[in-house]
Amino acid sequence: MREIIVEESGIHAISGNPGDTVVTDLTNNAVLYCYPDSVVSFWYKIYAKKDCEISLDIYPAEADNTYNFFLYKNRGDFNVRDVNEHTIYPIRANLFKDEMEATGTGLSRTSNIDYNDTCSRTRIKQFYHTAYHGAVPALKGDVLLLNIYHIKGKDCGQQFIIQTNSQSQKFRSLYQSCYKKQLVTVKTDKKIKLHQPVTSKPMPVQKPRATYQVWDSVKHSVLDAEVIWTKRIINSHVTQKGAGEIILEKNTVYNVSFSALGYKNKNVSFVVKDSLPSFSRYVFLTPVKEGDNFTMDKIYFHPNTYSVKPGAADEMDKLSRYLLANPDIKIEIQGYTNGNNRIKASPDDMTEGSFSGSSKKLSQLRAETIKKYLMEKGVSGDRLVTTGYGGSRMIYPKPKNQEEANKNIRVGVQILSRKPESTFSSTSKSMRNDLK
Repeated sequence: MREIIVEESGIHAISGNPGDTVVTDLTNNAVLYCYPDSVVSFWYKIYAKKDCEISLDIYPAEADNTYNFFLYKNRGDFNVRDVNEHTIYPIRANLFKDEMEATGTGLSRTSNIDYNDTCSRTRIKQFYHTAYHGAVPALKGDVLLLNIYHIKGKDCGQQFIIQTNSQSQKFRSLYQSCYKKQLVTVKTDKKIKLHQPVTSKPMPVQKPRATYQVWDSVKHSVLDAEVIWTKRIINSHVTQKGAGEIILEKNTVYNVSFSALGYKNKNVSFVVKDSLPSFSRYVFLTPVKEGDNFTMDKIYFHPNTYSVKPGAADEMDKLSRYLLANPDIKIEIQGYTNGNNRIKASPDDMTEGSFSGSSKKLSQLRAETIKKYLMEKGVSGDRLVTTGYGGSRMIYPKPKNQEEANKNIRVGVQILSRKPESTFSSTSKSMRNDLK
């Protein structure tokens, strides 16, 4: 008996007999089965590994051959012996009908013929002499037996198509003498001895990784945070930086920084030695409180202007989303420059936001540019205070290079007021402690 399994990954040929081989005919997209020349009754067992509807179309390999078929179904496994002992009866059958050569016979979706009561005396004759059309419903765990019985003709065998939902597979059963000739004439896959179901291509082995989910420590909600990591091989000066997913390597030290707008940054370090188990952790970030400040260091302006560069919109959008999600917060938008030098625009400088005047005035205009943007996004203006500090609060009072100078040119945000948040419920606190 040849076996077929219907599962999510497709319709596959299997065999419990270690001596069996199954060959795929690439030219005809069919699975080839081999039977002894003396066989007249071909048996196939079909395992339903999912809920589905199964359709069969059975055709003779040549026009002068005819076959009958019988289909049995049972909840759970059963065998030909159960059929012979009359404990299982066919749910579908077809005894030879003249037009079989042209149309095939089997269970097809293409006809509206429907016999609900196949045991009725008035319908038995019609049932056994008509190609029964209509898919057979099968639940996960059902087993079907298909028997195709050779009536007349001396061709090489028969062919049939199994279709279930969106999946379809052709099968050809050949007598041994024809099977050998067939292998010479068709392009085939290599023969594979099958002892277990053929499934879809195995998924590539996943590399071990560290996964973090970032939460608001007060609201206990998931945050869209930025994850920046560095790794250093032990006993080596080689380091590497990256963002996002962390793929683990042996004998490596990892430092991970978590940041989200409106929250205090958090750093985590760990060492991977000889083993590489994947792991997942939760990280809780604390919201900034009244009086705290943070830097929007990715808001850039064109030199000597209060016009933001295109990439600044992403950072300002983060700030607007933060404020809209926290309507109890009022902030001061702080503008800073690199020093207090007086700025003079070139007479032919037509850049938008071109400016002449003091650095402090320029920093004030830059803060007001951001306020205007936030108001356009729906943030109320009475929650936004702007102050230009010029070069009075430089991070690097005497910058040694352009990188340090750029650190001085920044936008700061200070929390002016914030309503107290409600405390965790005992359940939330317990969950948080469990996840540390």
